[in-house]
Amino acid sequence: MAKYRNIIIIIIHSQMIKLQELLNKNGANLKADGVIGPKSTEALANYIANELKKRKWLPQYHGIVWLRTDDKLTNKFEDFCVVYKYGQIVYVCPASTTAGDFYVYNPLTVGGINGTAVAAEQQVVGSHRFVTGAKWSNLWLGAPYFQQILPITIYRDGTKDRQLDQKVTQFGLFGINFHRAGLGDWVNKWSAGCQVVPDKHWFEIVKRFNAGQTIDFTLFCTFG
Repeated sequence: MAKYRNIIIIIIHSQMIKLQELLNKNGANLKADGVIGPKSTEALANYIANELKKRKWLPQYHGIVWLRTDDKLTNKFEDFCVVYKYGQIVYVCPASTTAGDFYVYNPLTVGGINGTAVAAEQQVVGSHRFVTGAKWSNLWLGAPYFQQILPITIYRDGTKDRQLDQKVTQFGLFGINFHRAGLGDWVNKWSAGCQVVPDKHWFEIVKRFNAGQTIDFTLFCTFG
């Protein structure tokens, strides 16, 4: 258990219970009490490792794994961002892997297809490059971010019903970046399909990466 002593898990009580319940459904034996501890961390690491192996995906040495918790576009940070360094989980926090309400109800048209973008479950090796600089105010959105540099698969959902429709797919470079998502509790305009994390967590996460570093896009669904 000692190897998990330096992990930082920043999840409010109710979200931690949600994560513990998910882990219990997948073979863990945790007390779903919302208390952060090494047993929950170890169970999360084992769960992710098993899911990656099941999909024949690469384990993460230094990067991010995104966990999507449902097929609803809730406009909230109800998914999880799990950060790895040297093969160990070092940070866990809330995230959103779907578009915010603004783009759900005002979808873009790309390649002749109208609809908000939602990344599909996938792993694309070396898909994103870390962009930072000495003066953050000069950066996109005023903060370091991960820029999409390889094509990925997305769903293009134009139904506006907040239910993820997986019928229409596109493959390409759509600017599906990883980035900050402001100070509030709602995604809103912060995502048109990007993977986003509230500011108080994002500014901790970016400390763990170096300029120009490439990481994989690894996202899997915990439901269904």
